[in-house]
Amino acid sequence: MFDIISIGSATCDLFLKSASFPLEKKDIGGKIEIEELLMSSGGGGTNTAAGFARLGLSTACIARFGDDIFGKFVLEDLRKENFDQKYLIEKKGDNTDYSTILVNPDGSRTILVYRGKTRIDESVFPWPALEEVKWLYVASIEGNVELLIKVVDKAQEKGTKIVLNPGSRELKEKEKLLAIFPKLKALVVNREEAESFGLMESPAFAKASTGRPEIVVITSGRQGAKLYSPGKNLFAEAFVHSTVDETGAGDAFSAGFVAGLVKEFPLEKALKLGMANGASVVSQFSCKPGLLYEKDIEGWMGRNLKIEQII
Repeated sequence: MFDIISIGSATCDLFLKSASFPLEKKDIGGKIEIEELLMSSGGGGTNTAAGFARLGLSTACIARFGDDIFGKFVLEDLRKENFDQKYLIEKKGDNTDYSTILVNPDGSRTILVYRGKTRIDESVFPWPALEEVKWLYVASIEGNVELLIKVVDKAQEKGTKIVLNPGSRELKEKEKLLAIFPKLKALVVNREEAESFGLMESPAFAKASTGRPEIVVITSGRQGAKLYSPGKNLFAEAFVHSTVDETGAGDAFSAGFVAGLVKEFPLEKALKLGMANGASVVSQFSCKPGLLYEKDIEGWMGRNLKIEQII
């Protein structure tokens, strides 16, 4: 029995950092010097699975990639991580999702995304996995809301606790998402996603007693995060830190926060662990190197961070 299974994308990411970024019109057509370059596995599914495993949870990951050169790299890179990989789906003839990430000197970035043929669909989904897990974390599944609904329903039947961090394609299906929200233990979105869904215009939804997930978290990067739950609404400021690369901050926050829920931490401590994991990741280049390990938890919990009740 796994503590948690993460469902989401697996990508091949190429990170490029240059003092010349962001590019201006005058730079087009010329040569740009790159100071740092790194290729790694990425995607919401694999990033969070690595994060959960490092924080001491028995973890598996459901993600799909091709048998092309990028998919083979992803598989080899993921072998470094300590999560069960039996549900990783390598499909012959698929093109693996790929991103080129242009990282600016201040840590902000522009991401160029190629969507391969690796969306998880019902025909390849490993349904037996839902029989052996206590918690389910669902990141973006590239707009396959019909599959999301079936996964949530089957997991709920088993008494599995479900956390959803939807992507932009899922958020476009507002009515369908609203129908499954009451079945969720937690919903995690960033401010931009919340705005696209209308949560910022109707914040009463996050505080409502019915028709919503048990916990709603809205993250705002360097401006912190807000958590709404039936008994407690909280604001957490962000840790003060130097930012090398913002990529993967959201996945890192989710991995830390949800790991705290699985470990039955008080909401304040779970929220703090999410903020800590996000801060650690953005202090390093790319998504996975900064992910915290279980041995790091108490050190970060000992640091000062403002967490307060809000109305």
